[in-house]
Amino acid sequence: MNPGIFLTVRGTYLAPSLEACRVIHNDTAGSQPGIAAARALGDLSHKVFAPLPSPVSSAKSGEVLFLDWWQDPKGLMDFFANENVQMQGTKLFKARDPVVWMPAKGSFSYSLPSAAGKNERYVGMIRGAIKSPDHAIEIFRQADQKAQRAARARGLLSHEVFIKLPAPGDTSAPELLGVDVWCDVKGMGEHYSDPNEMKALEGAFTAEPDATTWVQAPGSWSEW
Repeated sequence: MNPGIFLTVRGTYLAPSLEACRVIHNDTAGSQPGIAAARALGDLSHKVFAPLPSPVSSAKSGEVLFLDWWQDPKGLMDFFANENVQMQGTKLFKARDPVVWMPAKGSFSYSLPSAAGKNERYVGMIRGAIKSPDHAIEIFRQADQKAQRAARARGLLSHEVFIKLPAPGDTSAPELLGVDVWCDVKGMGEHYSDPNEMKALEGAFTAEPDATTWVQAPGSWSEW
């Protein structure tokens, strides 16, 4: 299990292209001073993904996804409270949805090594409102245990489940996020289009969840 908390930032970028967005990102948040400031407050990892067209995905061209691991909520809040960081965000995004998540206790999560030569990285995410974290986690745990062998054979590297960490004053319904990392795009597509695999998750969400698929963003993005 990874330490700390998980941050997802999905947004529509302001730049005219993904490459232009990359340049702005690397000049602001991804600059050496920006990286140093984030690390000083506990940002352990920063990855960038672009939408991967898929029949099951709501991610669209013009969006970008940041996935970060932070040591603790305080460091994250201190970082994003900084006026300079807020200004950088306005240069990158037309609209964005930053959400903080905590690892779901009791979930069936795992990380497995990649075979030699399997260097591509794809992400599949499912997010939705739930009635009870314990109930939803149990449904995912049973489904994930049964699916592990088939998913691994199709190229799954890791699977993690999270519960939304609400901001102060947030009274919305609890949410669950499932995150898969794959090294085989064909296998990922087969798995998510397999009705038997998806049927096992019925009852976990109170409404139709949002599913998205992503690919590691092309070009030299500043990551750590």
